[in-house]
Amino acid sequence: MSGVYDALIAGAGPAGSAAAVVLGRAGYRVLLLDRSAFPRDKPCGDLIGARAMAAAYRLGMCQADVADYPPLAGATIVWSGGELNLAARSVLGRRLLAKTDARVIPRRVFDHLLVRRAESAEAELRQGTVRDAGDWDGGVRLVGVETSAGAETIAARAVIVAGGYGCQVAAGAAPRSREDGPARGIAMRGYFHHVNCPPDRIVFSLDRWLLPGYGWVFPLAEGGANVGVGTLVSDGGEEREHLHDLWRRFTEDATSPAAVWLAGAKMNGRPRTWALDLGPRRRRLVGDGLAIVGEAAGLVGPLTGAGIAFALESGELAGTVIAAALAAGDASRGRLRPYSTAIRRRIAPWLRAELLAQRYLSDPERVDRFFAAIRPLPPTGALGARLLLHLG
Repeated sequence: MSGVYDALIAGAGPAGSAAAVVLGRAGYRVLLLDRSAFPRDKPCGDLIGARAMAAAYRLGMCQADVADYPPLAGATIVWSGGELNLAARSVLGRRLLAKTDARVIPRRVFDHLLVRRAESAEAELRQGTVRDAGDWDGGVRLVGVETSAGAETIAARAVIVAGGYGCQVAAGAAPRSREDGPARGIAMRGYFHHVNCPPDRIVFSLDRWLLPGYGWVFPLAEGGANVGVGTLVSDGGEEREHLHDLWRRFTEDATSPAAVWLAGAKMNGRPRTWALDLGPRRRRLVGDGLAIVGEAAGLVGPLTGAGIAFALESGELAGTVIAAALAAGDASRGRLRPYSTAIRRRIAPWLRAELLAQRYLSDPERVDRFFAAIRPLPPTGALGARLLLHLG
């Protein structure tokens, strides 16, 4: 068994890296574990919203890091009854929401930048997986870890679980008490080049046959784009087959709303699928020397599937609360409870609002009525774009 770490973080995605930066800056000895070597591909829509970019800058990312991925100017929503173009830059939108511009950045790039910030804060990065969070004994947890060298036990005063979708460590440490949101989502995306879409505008498709999900075309540099579809699922293999059908229709059918943008485009490699643990969830987020963050905590929007901003913010919050607890010499559950309180106040209201919107917009007739009603209202368009670009 190696020496005692102040914090062991299971998962080096946005949530885990954010927590590592906060704790490392506070002078604590941090071990950041991830099963993958960085940089690594991460299937995602790659939309890094204004709220997520604001958090990334707080964690040390700079404009030069993302200079190859210019800010977005707006969004286009296409549905069976028409098209709505939304401009992002409005005085009202900037006052109400984060002022940082949204960007489309491949997760291979974005997550690696965050990991580098964690290493700059003196966090130790290792490749490996956490088998279990261990028991709380004498102010430390004895954590079972698998690395290339084999199994070992690592002692840590606090453990942050940031393992993402289906995290078994989170499930074992803090089972859900009740399901609130949709069971889960599933999505598929591919990278295309020679795409005929505006380089500074994201496109969402809410055609009837895509509901209760949606399709997207998110522009990348040099005529590239992240193109994908997502939908809600329950269980079984039928939903995966349905997803493949949606993907083929969205990317190949001449009647698809994406046909105009993908005419002549070619896909790089093969598309990738992934599942999403959509919120809100009723789950205990803290225990003795333990906090659960990001998607492992169910902090993923049930309407958009967006979770990067919530992951970064939850990592920051957990890191801040645990740093204070370590300074006080008490990382018990009671001392970490302010983290749960902060999540309920800052993130849960967004998840509940998305859940209401998702339930409303799952009905094609409601989608038609909603967009027909707001299309003539210019202020709504500007603020709507800011909302869409805010949450990624």
